[in-house]
Amino acid sequence: MNIRVLLVTASLLASTQTSADVVIDRTRVVYPQQAREMTLSLTNEALEPRLVQVWIDAGDAMARPESSDVPFLVVPPLLRVEAGAGQALRLIHTSEPDQPRLTTESLYWLNVLVIRPAPPAGESNHLSLAFRTRIKLFLRPESLPGAVADAPAALRWTWQGRSLQVSNPGDYFITLSSVVLNREGRTWRNELPPMLTPRSSATLTLTAAGPAGQVEDQFTTLDDNGASLSHALAPVETAAE
Repeated sequence: MNIRVLLVTASLLASTQTSADVVIDRTRVVYPQQAREMTLSLTNEALEPRLVQVWIDAGDAMARPESSDVPFLVVPPLLRVEAGAGQALRLIHTSEPDQPRLTTESLYWLNVLVIRPAPPAGESNHLSLAFRTRIKLFLRPESLPGAVADAPAALRWTWQGRSLQVSNPGDYFITLSSVVLNREGRTWRNELPPMLTPRSSATLTLTAAGPAGQVEDQFTTLDDNGASLSHALAPVETAAE
């Protein structure tokens, strides 16, 4: 019997449904640092059982589960979910009591690998699909100043001639999803802006998208639940020539 395995990886943006018919109950995880553990739910909407492996990495999508060095445990890390059934996952933060206090959020990735069952005995040339989903896991200290909902308003913007520099002075990650700016008689857009790490800056390349004034200066972000929120993009400084 010739069995080939194809791994398909997906990063969740707006939906928790994967091609492997296993649903995660959220699109991102926010783990309060003081919490002893968190519980997530998986649901198998397929008509057959699914074998699922779950692990967390620190940003290397190629890291193998056994070599991933992160301060978390997933219980259980390997499970079988029957057709139509659900399964609870426990995430446990394993930091030591004497670990230095975190002063910003940290980002990890939760991986859910779903494997379809083996083919019937005697079946040849079978292609077995394994679907992996990665979602963001934010480790959030309780002592961070300010509220996460106020973090987008603190961003600082600077127009640099067909590009826009944005600075995030705060301690939270900010997931940008779009930017629209009116300058030089045109509307400029970036529909794939980066996620901003705490205390960092990024330069966004903008594309002309028609005459100015059709839309207001604004940017959108994704909140803790993955919902899109709009914000006024102001004030915008102009870089010195």
